[in-house]
Amino acid sequence: MRKKIYITCLHLNHGGVEMAITLLANALVKYNYEVEILCTYNFGSPVYPLNKEVKVRYLTDVLPNRESFYAALHSKNPFRICSEGFHALKTLYLKKHCLAKAISNIHNGTIISTRNEDTVILSKYGNANVKKIAQLHHDHKFDKHLIRDFQKKYSNIDYFVLLTETLRSEISDMMKPFNQKTKCITIPNFIDLPADTKFPQKSKQVVSVGRLHTDKGFDRLIDAWSIVHAIHPDWKLKIIGDGPLSDALHTYSEKHSLTNSIIFTGALSHELTMQEMMTSSVYAMTSISEAFPFVLLEAMENYLPIVAYDVRVGPKALIQPEKNGYLIPDGDSHAFAAAICKLIENPSLLREFQMNSFSCVHSFSQETVMKKWIEILN
Repeated sequence: MRKKIYITCLHLNHGGVEMAITLLANALVKYNYEVEILCTYNFGSPVYPLNKEVKVRYLTDVLPNRESFYAALHSKNPFRICSEGFHALKTLYLKKHCLAKAISNIHNGTIISTRNEDTVILSKYGNANVKKIAQLHHDHKFDKHLIRDFQKKYSNIDYFVLLTETLRSEISDMMKPFNQKTKCITIPNFIDLPADTKFPQKSKQVVSVGRLHTDKGFDRLIDAWSIVHAIHPDWKLKIIGDGPLSDALHTYSEKHSLTNSIIFTGALSHELTMQEMMTSSVYAMTSISEAFPFVLLEAMENYLPIVAYDVRVGPKALIQPEKNGYLIPDGDSHAFAAAICKLIENPSLLREFQMNSFSCVHSFSQETVMKKWIEILN
């Protein structure tokens, strides 16, 4: 009889966490586990390919209305505000209640939670005979609320899986005086590498992918690109993604006279995003914060050297400076631009970094990382 594993998930739409969940679920099936995803919201068919043996159980029939609620507040229409506010409260209640109910009805197997909110519920309602594993897919950034939850509300969690050794060490020290049960371990995300990959045809293009949100720092990328463009006007920057800052970033690009140099594609399918990566020459990341950027694994898979700001955690777990990319002091746009220009101006160095990037990604293959998962699952 196959062992049963449940994985909590907010939704199966676009996102690095959602891709990581999908890959883990697919891999567990290959290792002969029975897998069920406990998914809060149903936005339609899963964006990323999901093994047909993976069962998805949608826990609610409501969808979040954050944007509609903010629009109602802006309208100052009392009826509209009350209507959207009631829907928001109902959604929040069902989100927690339905997951708690689902977890309390599971009496054996393993449950893997993938968000802090889910882990708090798992610790509180998970049955004694169930193995309870928590994950954190982002940097805690010393947030007092998160730290308090780690210390006070994870007492029944067996394993706490962190993406980098830095996060594991920090969180383990935070928890020790309060929780002697939970074992903090490091397991990075992995990527399902194709069996045979040939070096693709590259173009004079730098690419960056992400939600157009403050956290991703695309305004900082535009600042750096204005310097690159002045030196290499024949190169293009392609920004893939959509989000609340779309209009503002278009305006900021126009302000820097980069309308013809920066291409905003909007949101693309995963397949088209990978095609764009394949034909690009360099990947740029200017995020304000990261944890373990899944998109960098995909960039490395597509022979892309990476230029990234050396934020607190994240890029440094994947970039080997002077080998497959450059870690730039956070916020130094001139150094960031100089690193891109160095690669552009040295074709042999660029090719060397591209090959190294593909070589380095094998450390994060499914086969390598799943060995660590199997250890704690068995």
